[in-house]
Amino acid sequence: MCSHKAHVMIEIFPQGSDISKAKKVKFGIDPTFPKLHLGHLVPLRLIRKLQEEGKEVTIVLGTFTAQMGDPSGRDETRPILSKEEVEKNADWILGQVKRILHPGFSVFRNGDVFHNMDVPELMKIVSDFTVQQMTKRDAFAKRLESGVPIGVHELIVPILQGTDSVRLESEIEVGGTDQLFNFQVARRLQEINGQEPEVCMLAPIINGVDGQKMSKSLGNCIFLDDRPENIFGKCMSISDFTMEEWIPLLTDHNSEKNPMERKKKMSFNIVKQICGEENAKLAQEHFERLIQLKKIPEKIPEVTVGTIVELVVAIRGCSNSQARRLIEEGAVKIDGEKSVLESKVIPGQIIKVGKRFFGKVI
Repeated sequence: MCSHKAHVMIEIFPQGSDISKAKKVKFGIDPTFPKLHLGHLVPLRLIRKLQEEGKEVTIVLGTFTAQMGDPSGRDETRPILSKEEVEKNADWILGQVKRILHPGFSVFRNGDVFHNMDVPELMKIVSDFTVQQMTKRDAFAKRLESGVPIGVHELIVPILQGTDSVRLESEIEVGGTDQLFNFQVARRLQEINGQEPEVCMLAPIINGVDGQKMSKSLGNCIFLDDRPENIFGKCMSISDFTMEEWIPLLTDHNSEKNPMERKKKMSFNIVKQICGEENAKLAQEHFERLIQLKKIPEKIPEVTVGTIVELVVAIRGCSNSQARRLIEEGAVKIDGEKSVLESKVIPGQIIKVGKRFFGKVI
């Protein structure tokens, strides 16, 4: 699929590799968080195309490696998560994946293997690598230079992820460009085990709604389990520059010239892929009625009376610090009037946060 004009930003490693005869496709997700965002939709669209080409797809849920945290692009050590938390996250993620892919893919949870692996077997696997090799990773190298600690367990994660490729005998692996180091480790492990090294398909990391790299920590994500009208509205809020980045990666053909209509078609297509065509139609109608005509929606979620910060958190689903910032920036209104941090709220009032979020105080 990387040769298709709409997906020229998908990179193949090694360059020039032929994937036409390859059958087994691996896509790994470490369930450190229970939500997928639009950044995940890029590789998932690629995998769906590979399904349509007749390839066998296995979704790897890193239920063991996620407990240690995937260090890809990280500047600090992640806390070790509990088995129960990771398994719960994996179940939520699988539900979101099923909304995008065609039926028929396999699921492999690496915790089913690694939780039963004995120490000598683990030591044999990691003995094929040196500390010097593992710390060549950009994220690790930067942390070494700046004196930021690196946990020993973090060095092992890419090796365990590569072992998944060996176990599945994968011929193609799909992931983001931040996974290149992991993919190189997987290819080496396959060679050590007498397998042909997999071909890697690398999807770009897209920017979020604020034009910065899409990241949960920056709060600029659009999550796949958001309400359809929220997905549509957030897509409409991006800059034209970001729109032109998203269109070839997240949507199908879009020949609209008018920027507003072009963005609406993009938003409709994204919601359709995630939530279905009928929900996409309703989401567009909601946007046009609420934003373009500036009408209050007919149905408004109810929120229990509290401080203005607490209400914004409930309505917008954000943190306390984000809620305070929204209030200070004038993005929160009470019955049409801008609120301040000291604003008092009483039952019956309508709170509006930004352009799309409402709550009725009870």
